[in-house]
Parts: sequence; structure tokens; C-alpha cells
Amino acid sequence: MSTSIKSLLPYELLEPNWRLWSFIAILAVGFWALTAFPVGQYHGYIDPFYSPTVLIVPLPGAFRLTCYAYRKDYHRHLFKHPLGCSNADRGDAATRTYTGEKNAVFQLENLHRYFMYAGIAILPFFYLDFAHSLLAYDSLRIGSLVLLANALLLTAWTLSCHAVRHVVGGNIDCYSCVAAGGVRKEIYDKQSWLNKHHEALAWVSLLTIIFADLYIRGLAAGLHLDATLLRF
Repeated sequence: MSTSIKSLLPYELLEPNWRLWSFIAILAVGFWALTAFPVGQYHGYIDPFYSPTVLIVPLPGAFRLTCYAYRKDYHRHLFKHPLGCSNADRGDAATRTYTGEKNAVFQLENLHRYFMYAGIAILPFFYLDFAHSLLAYDSLRIGSLVLLANALLLTAWTLSCHAVRHVVGGNIDCYSCVAAGGVRKEIYDKQSWLNKHHEALAWVSLLTIIFADLYIRGLAAGLHLDATLLRF
């Protein structure tokens, strides 16, 4: 492999690393399971992995993969580089020097700000799935609450994104100035509070969407997990 190519790839991709390859294996098995054992819809419940969002799933998938919360984890714990930009020891070595955001991986990750728009665009579909479950049963059921919780947490995670924070508060140098204050300043402050919980929301929303998928699969398998809470 040439020196120029080596400089573009993370070091851990050049050397065996069980954490990296086990992570890739889990993703591959998960994708295979979704395609080999599709559920799609069970009565009035639409599996979030098979809702209309599946038509553009590579885009929200790329949005989550390039999320700052996940980037920190796989750079520090999988690639082990950089371990932390503010640390004296970032994990640099003669064979892998930190180049800021100039190498190929970082350039791809910087597309995150554009994937954000796809992430926002698909949010209404999750609420439509919730509404569909209400209309299908003419009642509020446990499964409907599972879909609603999934939609709300995905919304909170998406809107807490660092890229959203830039859209809300970018291109203004002085927020204490009158011209830069007002409603936009209030929205920025609220989004900044949400942004503090971005990493937690990233992982909780990931677990929620997986739980919603498993819940609907459980119903399809005949498990008695659902009950009516309120009839309309």
C-alpha cells in the first residue's frame, strides 16, 4: 500500500483490530436480519425500519453514522485516534499523525451537516406511523405509545444535533447585540440546552428504534405484549 493511501486511512483499518471488525460484523448481521426476516407491518403498527423512510434509509443512516456523538466513540474506542484533541497524547505516532480534518474519513464525516436535512425530512413519517396505529385500532394501545416514544426521541436527538445548532445560531458574531437577539436568540438558547444532552439522546434514540422493531416483531410472533389503554 502506498504512503499516500496510508495517510488517508485510519491506522486501525491497516492493522487487525477485533473491536473494529466485530462492530462491522454486528452491523452486517443486523442489516442481513432486517432484509432476511422483514416484518414491515403488523396490523396497525408499522415497523420504524420499514416505514416509508426505508426508501431513503442510506441518508438518515449516514446522518447517524457521522453524528458527533458516534464519531467521538468510534474515533476514541475503535480507531483509538485521535483519543482527544485537547489531550497531550492523542494517540499520535510516526505512522499516524493527526491531520485535523484533512484526511478522507474526516472529509466524509463533514457531510453530516447535509445529511441533517434528510434526518429532519423523515421525522414526520414516524408521527404518521403513530397516527396510523390510532386510526387502525380506534384506540390508544401500548404499541402506539412505543411508536410515539420512538418518534419523540428521534426528534429530540435530531434537533439536538450540532449541525442544527449551527443553522440556528450560525453567521452571527454578537448575540448580545439587539439585532442578533430576540426570537432567534431564545431558540438558540433552548437548542443549546438540548445540545448538551445530544450524546445521551443519540444512544437512547438508537435503543428506542431497535426496541420498537423488536416489539412489533414480538407481536408478529404471537407474543401478548399489547393492550388497549383508551378507546375513542
